[in-house]
Amino acid sequence: MANLLRILDRMQLDVAPPFLLIKPVSGEQEFYDLDEDAGWELLDGRLVMSPASNRHEDLFGFLSTLLRGWLDERGGGTVRGSRYPMRLDPRWSPEPDLLVVLDVHRDRIGEQRLEGPADLVIEIASDGDPAFDEREKLPRYQAAGVPEIWLISPQTSSVRCDRRSAAGVYGTERRSAGRIDSLVVPGFSIEADWLWQDPLPSTFGCLRALLES
Repeated sequence: MANLLRILDRMQLDVAPPFLLIKPVSGEQEFYDLDEDAGWELLDGRLVMSPASNRHEDLFGFLSTLLRGWLDERGGGTVRGSRYPMRLDPRWSPEPDLLVVLDVHRDRIGEQRLEGPADLVIEIASDGDPAFDEREKLPRYQAAGVPEIWLISPQTSSVRCDRRSAAGVYGTERRSAGRIDSLVVPGFSIEADWLWQDPLPSTFGCLRALLES
């Protein structure tokens, strides 16, 4: 957030969060020439930026620790965070809050970006435009064939899970409570109720419960 406000100050824009910034870009290379911490994503040929609230950052850290801890213990994949682009084509390099790449697709992981779709994508809705991920990013993730997509909405205390069948058809499930199982990361699950607690529950306590279940 502090970095984003400094950028706005340099641009001499009097904008207070929550907000969503969208600006044109000359091409893909201009995006990749930006500082990796600039906070922009390349979405449909545009640069898009939205701030992260304290709640967003708490949920990101919570889920990142759970996923990294699970995969460190059980193996099978790699986790990347929100400053690592997932390049789908010259107009689309979104930066999901979290993504998992299974070992079978490890060749997609590059030094600067992921070349092609991840196996699991997790997005946490921003306060600037809570419906943005579902409206603009979800259709592109599905078109790219991402096998599993979680859209977490703290604003409505709900999780939308889209999973791709062997026939290439997506099924959608919405949960506000109960267990959510990943089909891409075998054995990994969360309790939706964890996400709405304030403060969030102990990350290591939740991870321990997962590993012992």
